[in-house]
This record gives sequence, C-alpha cells and structure tokens, in this order.
Amino acid sequence: MATYASKGFIQMKFPVKFLHNHYGLSRGFATASSKKLKDKTGKNIVFVDGIRTPFLTSGSDYSKLIANDLAKHALLGIVKKTGIPREAVEYITYGTVIQEVKTSNIAREAALSAGFPYSTPAHTTTMACISSNAAITTGIGLISSGVYDVILAGGVEFMSDVPIRFSRKMRSLMLQANKAKTLQQKLKLLSSFRPSFLAPEVMFQVSN
Repeated sequence: MATYASKGFIQMKFPVKFLHNHYGLSRGFATASSKKLKDKTGKNIVFVDGIRTPFLTSGSDYSKLIANDLAKHALLGIVKKTGIPREAVEYITYGTVIQEVKTSNIAREAALSAGFPYSTPAHTTTMACISSNAAITTGIGLISSGVYDVILAGGVEFMSDVPIRFSRKMRSLMLQANKAKTLQQKLKLLSSFRPSFLAPEVMFQVSN
C-alpha cells in the first residue's frame, strides 16, 4: 500500500481529509479532524491518492518475492496513477512489523528499487497493526511542521517468508566458535552442543 499526501493542493474545512473512506484508520488519526488541529504553515494537508497490491493467500503467487518487492510495486503504482515526478517527492515513510533483516529500512530499499533519487530520505516505522497509519501520521506531521511539502507514505506485510532463526543457545555457540582458536577450545564448544539447540525460533511475535 502507498499513499500520497501533500500540502495546499485542495482547500478544505479541516487540516486533514481523506478522499477515500475505505482506508482503515487508527482512532487517534480518525478523530484528528474533529479536534480541528491548526496547520502552522497556513496551508491544508490533503490525502491525494492511494494504491495497493492485491491481497493474496500467503505461500501462493507472492511466495518467491520479498516484502521489498510489494512495497516497490506500490510506489511504482502511485507514481503511475498520479503522474507525480519522482523528484517532486521529498520524503518517503513506510510501516511494517515483520521485518526482513536484509531490508530493515524497507522504505529506503523500496524507494531506491522504484527509481526514486538517492537524495530522497526515507524511514520505516513499526507499531503493531497500525504501522502504515503511523507512517501516514508521521508524514502529516512533517508537512504540518513545514519540513516537507510532498510525502509518500504506506505499509507492507509479507507472510510468505517470515523470519526464522536459530535458537539463542545455537546462536551463542556459533558466535563463540568464531573466537575459538585452539583445538581444545573447539572441542569444548562441540561437547556443549545439544540437538535441542537446533529448534528454530519463528520471529512472529508483535506487541505495541
């Protein structure tokens, strides 16, 4: 999913308005207009447009991809749909919970994969089930404070390849093995190994 927010394109009653009411919002964000927050820059902040990749069952057609691929295609889609030049986007922020260590800052990785300039800053945020909303509100805050005018924000989750790692005991043993120099040290480490060390840990526990 990717959304495009900007400043001063449309005059509206409230500082923030969503043009499509089917996007899920957290309670704090959904009630922002009722609080009548004032934009210190004097211009309205508007949600211009949004796009998403199709929802599919995990392990199906997306199984050979990674989360970065989905985020990249969402960014490409929003650029194509709105016609906005990549150089006009001043900041990109993405939300995700289940992270791939190779692309921990998925906002940056996806932006570069989608052809955005290296000079465009990007960051990733994590907040359980509302990570994408947190990314959007972060973008709104950056626009409201006058730091940027045009921001892309979105979120991505990929369940076809969740991180699975060695147990803590196995990881500790492997790290110690790197420091073992003598045969005696290596044999001592080997003797401490237990088959239970090979039990994997599925990194799929989320919390606020």
